[in-house]
Amino acid sequence: MQDAAIEAVNDNNGCNEIAVALDGTWQKRGHSSLHGVVTATSVDTGKVLDVECLSKYYMSCKRRGKCEDNYEVNYAGSSGGMGADGAVRIFERSVESRGVKYIQYLGDGDSKGFNSVVAAKPYHNISHNITKLECVGHVHKRMGSRLRRLVQEWKGKKLGDGKGIGGTKRLTSSEIDKLQDYYGKAIRENTGNLENMRKAVWASFFHKISTDTTPVHELCPHNSWCKYNSSDRINYKHHGLPEVIMDLVKPIYRDLAQPDLLKKCLHGRTQNPNESFNNLIWTRVPKNVFVGNSTLKLGVLEAVLSFNLGNTGRAKVLQQLGIDPGFYTMRHIETLDAIRLKDAERQAEEMTKEARKKRRSEKRKREDQEDPAYGAGSSRYGWMCAYGCTN
Repeated sequence: MQDAAIEAVNDNNGCNEIAVALDGTWQKRGHSSLHGVVTATSVDTGKVLDVECLSKYYMSCKRRGKCEDNYEVNYAGSSGGMGADGAVRIFERSVESRGVKYIQYLGDGDSKGFNSVVAAKPYHNISHNITKLECVGHVHKRMGSRLRRLVQEWKGKKLGDGKGIGGTKRLTSSEIDKLQDYYGKAIRENTGNLENMRKAVWASFFHKISTDTTPVHELCPHNSWCKYNSSDRINYKHHGLPEVIMDLVKPIYRDLAQPDLLKKCLHGRTQNPNESFNNLIWTRVPKNVFVGNSTLKLGVLEAVLSFNLGNTGRAKVLQQLGIDPGFYTMRHIETLDAIRLKDAERQAEEMTKEARKKRRSEKRKREDQEDPAYGAGSSRYGWMCAYGCTN
């Protein structure tokens, strides 16, 4: 992890003030877990910089056979607070243990960890300069979550045109997926440019209110997802959503296109490295097997080794133990790393991405069928003002 910190500094032109992504994971769901792990990864390199294993499990004297203070316990409080407490510990020791300062905090929508870090003032005179970044993946999901919540709120109600919010050519699950994908594309394809990002977000909104008689594609990109701008326009048939539905959708776009939110997404990065690392932890320490904190920590550190260095990192551990790995051991380890890289490249291929998107879309449709959210409810041109943010 110290080597990963040096690599992050080198990637930051030698500056030791770097951006870090933090995420918490628990052995048991529902915030009732006795164990939790907080992970810090470099936003630039994706490698693990630090971990904090927290436990409030007390092993009885009878089971231990002795009665000194329990070394396993290193946290007192609610399980839900482990994430914030672990984040503060990681920040407070960053200078001493890693030689870096984390001045940018990339997290999910939960701001408890960030607020706790700022309140702790880990770097004294620059504590107020620690800025919050948003995970692009989590912000992307907010569009879908807000739209599905809207469908639930209007379930069984009539809109202004006498119809429900769901059904054919209405706000169906597939339409929600499209709007969510448009929103995600607007963020990812305009990193580093706030005005273009905001414009692209509103472009998807106006794209969906356009009709054959009144097309509104001035903000839509050319030679991209907008088929109207990339076609002859004469024979193009619009498949938008009714204006009464877009009236309800507009406040969601207004909230998710706020400059303060989009500024935090200009980096274009996600918490995917943290999520991938969390998966490695629980393959080594299965969630259905209870362990103590020392066993959990051993599994977490072994996961760090594999995540940062691959399986060849294990050979270095053997060498430190005075065991020289043989020829076939090294060949097998190198083969495992080659397979891992090949799988990563395969998963990154466009066809595989499309297959994953299709599976997720089908899953959402099944969920909607099991719990249908469809029921029986101003002016388009006023919305064009300032990308629809004011009227």
